[in-house]
Amino acid sequence: MDEQNTSTVDPEASPVHNGESMEHPEPRFNGHPKILQRLETVPDIKRDTSGITTQYIATGIVNLGAFAAGVCVAWSSTALPLLTKVQLEPVSPTRDAIIVETSTPTLITSSHTKFGLSTAEASWAASLLCLGAVWGAVPAGLISEYFGRKKTLLYLALPLVVSWILVASSPNVYGLYVGRFVGGVAVGAFSVGIPPYVEDIAEKQLLPTMANFYHVHFSCGVLFGYIIGLVGSMSWLSILCASVPTAFFVAFIFLPESPAYLMSQGKFHEAKAALRYFRGIDNDIDSELKALREHLRNSARNRVTFKQLLTTRSTVKALVVSFGLMIFQQLSGIYPILFYAHRIFELFAISLSSPGATIILGFCFVSSTYFSTMLLKVIRRRVLLMVSFIVMALNLGCLSIYYHLQASNKSLEQTWVPLFSICLLVSFYAAGVGPIPWLMLREIFPPNVVRRATAITAGFHWFLAFIVTKIFQNLEDMVKIGWTLSHFAIACLVATIFVYFFVPETKGRTLQEIQNEFEGIHKKRKHRHVIEVESISEP
Repeated sequence: MDEQNTSTVDPEASPVHNGESMEHPEPRFNGHPKILQRLETVPDIKRDTSGITTQYIATGIVNLGAFAAGVCVAWSSTALPLLTKVQLEPVSPTRDAIIVETSTPTLITSSHTKFGLSTAEASWAASLLCLGAVWGAVPAGLISEYFGRKKTLLYLALPLVVSWILVASSPNVYGLYVGRFVGGVAVGAFSVGIPPYVEDIAEKQLLPTMANFYHVHFSCGVLFGYIIGLVGSMSWLSILCASVPTAFFVAFIFLPESPAYLMSQGKFHEAKAALRYFRGIDNDIDSELKALREHLRNSARNRVTFKQLLTTRSTVKALVVSFGLMIFQQLSGIYPILFYAHRIFELFAISLSSPGATIILGFCFVSSTYFSTMLLKVIRRRVLLMVSFIVMALNLGCLSIYYHLQASNKSLEQTWVPLFSICLLVSFYAAGVGPIPWLMLREIFPPNVVRRATAITAGFHWFLAFIVTKIFQNLEDMVKIGWTLSHFAIACLVATIFVYFFVPETKGRTLQEIQNEFEGIHKKRKHRHVIEVESISEP
């Protein structure tokens, strides 16, 4: 960082500037005219003198990227039934009728097939999103450090729009694969790039709430993807999906760059204008700018590489904890359930239509993710994790038993049981197992390594999601869905044991206390200091 640029004297700091008195100072901004003009186009700063509303609006806008990621996940549940039942196009009415092979044979007249997916091809179309996310998550943090948080996130809308164009217009399955992979790159980059921007613009007391916006918007995107599946057309489905990253680009372009990034580039006046935008016109930001500058200096001084993450005992143990939580999060089977929700409801033959059931599932996902913000404020992390894993195991076991009874030709009239169990499963995932592993990344790693640790963990998360989502179809073919769900239930039980023995409690504890626990230094006992006083003998 250029010391000369960061130490520039600020005109606002002087008592009198350009003839203005101290009693009636007017806020002034210095910096790049394009950025300042952009700030003036958003009227929020003129009304919201505290900056709180502006921070919430900005966080909601940037998390439209998470909303778009949720839509990508839900696409598989809504689109694959259309593709595996064969997408149809009108032709001459003299065309002979054809039979399309589905769960129940359907007679379709006056049509011909564009292309139909086998079950193996459908599993690739679903899981390639996660594989692409691996390649987007790992380098996203480094890219945003060099090119800017805003610029990196803004340009991620482009591959998402391109991916939906490929999905809609591809003449064969390979174009569909490419579209899903390209979309996955953007999804993975969003998962790593959005949290740092929110962290840079949010005040400390608001950050815990705003950090959960990512998960809320992701679940809202899943719900939106399930709802638009009702259109029943691949073309319209792709257009509606592409509208989300387009809206993100249009809304996000008016927000300023991260103040921390501008400060790291020596652009002091632009950083001050951006921070003033997010803090309101009445707040004193000089002390925060000073603290931000000092933080950036310390970060530059104590910067670590990916290799150095494995040289410290505390960071290695923190990686074991974060990797372990991600492993069991994925082995719970949540992504296969979200990706194949429509098909799973068909397999359980519930009385409610499958699209309607997926929408109910999406509502449960959204509401539970929203309430998890309040739960995390009052319940300890380890307790919420263990309760979530146990309830998920019980519901997965219930689903497995129900399927076996159904397969044994038992008369089961309680068709609400699978829907209730899956909704309860997703709800407890959203309340604990989903957000807590991401939340703990900021609590168990030192500030100078947290972003690199997040990049590695996010890449590992999406790689596991790819593996589990891809092999789900193979497990279903080999041992049927009943035994597959049993495997997920056992993984949740093992996860409970892992949390009990290896995951530290982070709520209400300082980073130093957590690091001491990783280093094997326990300070539960109070030390007694004994002072020995030598007796002086009288002569």
